[in-house]
Amino acid sequence: MCHTMSLSQGQRMVLANLETEMKPWASGMQLAAIRSSSPEEDGTGTSFAGAFETKLGVKPDALEDAVRSCLASLFDYRVFTYKSERHHDDTNISKQPAFAAVVMEMIDSEIAGVAFSANPLNSDRDEMVLDSSWGLGESVVDGSVHADRYVYDKIESKIIEQSIGKKTQEKRMSKSGGIDTVAVDEDRQVQSSLTNEQVSELAKLMLLVEETYGMPMDVEWAFMRSKTSPDTKSLELKLLQARPITTLHCIDDFMMTKPGEPRILYYDYNIVSDATTTTPFRTMDMKLYTKMSSTLMGIFDEDIIPYNNSMRFLFAASTRQYGNVSMVFKYMTPEKCSEYTKLLDHYLAAIFASKDCDHKKYRMKKLPKGVNLCNTWKLLRKIPIMTFYKLSKKYKSNPEKAKETYLEIAKDGISKLEQMKERGFDVEKGLQAFADELIHAYLPAFYEEVACIMFVVVPCFNAIEKKRREGATEQIRQENDALCSGYEGDELMAMNIEMHKLASELPASIWDEYQHDDLGKLAARVKDNQEGKKSDLPPEFLKEWQLFMELFDYDGQDQLFISCPRYADSPELVLAKLKQNVGATVKDPAISHKEQANKRREVMELHEQRAKNNRFLQPFALGKIKKRNEILEHLMCMRNAPKLGLAKIDGILRAEVLKVEEELLRNGRLEEAGDIFHLELAEVDTGLRDETFDLKSIIAPRKSVYQRATRATICPIVVDSRCRILKPDPPVLGDDHEEGTLIGAAVSPGVARGRVRIINNPNEKFEAGEVLAAFVTGPAWTPLFVGASAVILQIGGVLQHGALCAREYGKPAVSNIDVHALLKTGDLVEVDGNTGTVRILPDYVEQA
Repeated sequence: MCHTMSLSQGQRMVLANLETEMKPWASGMQLAAIRSSSPEEDGTGTSFAGAFETKLGVKPDALEDAVRSCLASLFDYRVFTYKSERHHDDTNISKQPAFAAVVMEMIDSEIAGVAFSANPLNSDRDEMVLDSSWGLGESVVDGSVHADRYVYDKIESKIIEQSIGKKTQEKRMSKSGGIDTVAVDEDRQVQSSLTNEQVSELAKLMLLVEETYGMPMDVEWAFMRSKTSPDTKSLELKLLQARPITTLHCIDDFMMTKPGEPRILYYDYNIVSDATTTTPFRTMDMKLYTKMSSTLMGIFDEDIIPYNNSMRFLFAASTRQYGNVSMVFKYMTPEKCSEYTKLLDHYLAAIFASKDCDHKKYRMKKLPKGVNLCNTWKLLRKIPIMTFYKLSKKYKSNPEKAKETYLEIAKDGISKLEQMKERGFDVEKGLQAFADELIHAYLPAFYEEVACIMFVVVPCFNAIEKKRREGATEQIRQENDALCSGYEGDELMAMNIEMHKLASELPASIWDEYQHDDLGKLAARVKDNQEGKKSDLPPEFLKEWQLFMELFDYDGQDQLFISCPRYADSPELVLAKLKQNVGATVKDPAISHKEQANKRREVMELHEQRAKNNRFLQPFALGKIKKRNEILEHLMCMRNAPKLGLAKIDGILRAEVLKVEEELLRNGRLEEAGDIFHLELAEVDTGLRDETFDLKSIIAPRKSVYQRATRATICPIVVDSRCRILKPDPPVLGDDHEEGTLIGAAVSPGVARGRVRIINNPNEKFEAGEVLAAFVTGPAWTPLFVGASAVILQIGGVLQHGALCAREYGKPAVSNIDVHALLKTGDLVEVDGNTGTVRILPDYVEQA
């Protein structure tokens, strides 16, 4: 279409003028490069790199065709895919496109390539990366050669790493137009394309470009023969193009240190534990979650709240929360941190053990200004450690009776929450007061849960996990593995058992009517049946649906975020999870859970019998094992209780916030649904009392930061104050290592094969029999485990959700695998949860 479109008079005039200007080029080696340019291209948030067309070596008589080809790339499917992935709202082809073709004289370069003024491999702002090869830079950009790479330290002004590629060919301008590919002499193939002096010259140019634009830049450059010097070895550096780097990880400015200053290492603890998510926080999420977490620790004084950034220990950034690892390194080595974190997460432990995690580099030499023994003691005194310890004593002495006491306390807390849910918030007192009231209503139960988990459950699990990993024999390791699952009374497991039961009440023929993306229609159908407008769904299903929603309507994807949709306001979410429970290949989780519980009890009984047989040699062993078994039987089910309690509070509060949002939208005080979550509850209260209070002006900058965070392709678990992302060292491979085998950590036993599906959030489509691969999972992911053949995780220790859930369902699981870098959806793999390996298999294995 673009090749036959008529040109406007102005466009024809421009082309004619260009052709006239280019006519003298015919006698020499001058050719043109036609580059595509779109207003949305090469911005700070989007680059469209490689999506738009570039034409090289263009002669005057081919100019119009080249321009038309560049214009045609505006409608390439890659452009629309990129826009969609980057959340642009202009992906509709019917909208008016904007585009220009830039005609430039082409440089016949001797050496060329690309350079990044910050390291795109790890986001380090104090390193730059230069890729280089012989001839035109096209060879580097299109990957037709293995280019040379230089990593340059901007602070020390020196090369810190270089790899020389085998450059078997180079691209040069052709006298007849276009580009010639020329073979490179053997000696030059492995010769460095840049001298140290040229690297330094290029580095100076990069620093100037970065300073000029005020941000990290992606540059195309070239060295060409000097037109003024007769020396053929004298080359001039030319800057061809500069655009912002859009793939770097960013942290808040207040967390950044200046170039050359000692760096601070940060740990994003909400990935592994607590919220267990990589989703960015919105303002209301952050403030409420911080408030609830601090209250659980017994800290009610806002002035000394541990997330106060001036304390420099815990940081509440715009969209994430971090802990200051450098402060920990002042008193503990990375090796010790690695050992202590293995239970929590093998990937994190591997980072602490890596070469990148340099103790000397990241150890804090002295405490930050304002942090001293006095205010540290003031903070620690507020945490009721002794209260928790005293509460835990009854759980140690009589686990069964203590659990009964706890259940009564929790029941009373739930009753109070239900009463507040019924009456709603008082407009005069405000949403913030309502939130405080909800938290304090359930606080006695929270204290019981925290005390039991902190002083009883975790120590018990630590002892079992140590034997599971380091047991002297395979039998010891297998027995302790069996003790890590099958805990009855867990509300999360009860929820998933009810999901499977509910899904089975709806005939398969009805499920078959709806694809994953059509479940909103089924949700509307369920609603119509409940309201009596239709009667085409089984009464038993509707009855079970009503009961399920009464019990679990507070749940959602990111349970601890008030902005997260819940089953109550987005029933299509629960229908998506129900659909994953449908099919003959999906095992009833109630059966799986019972099998795991029986297996655990068999081992518990076996250990007691052994202790009885050895009671003369080890007289105290039997009592210890009996106490451990009581804890496993009665208390391990409490491990998810605090998170579910907070989720219930969030669910009640969210319903009230949504009502307020409807009113503010009607009055034109908000732009769109969801904007209210970029406000603090106190700000919403002010807005309700004062109609002149400008909510939109507060929301706009926060929303912009949040949207930038949602476009990020990575959420690092450990990052430093110059944005460097730390990663584990590559695994050490033995001589017998089989190609295609990935080495991770075993977190749930068994072996299974299947096709990988990489899932980024639990609402995505997932088919029974597939291998679930994810960066990290939380409670909302549990229904996906039911139909999965196996599980592969990047983040997750034996106590993390993914490992716990895999064991409950009897699914092989391996963690500490870089899921997005090493796997892709559709890969056929064998997951060995006994050895901690994942084998990528050829397709013919499945066919056989």
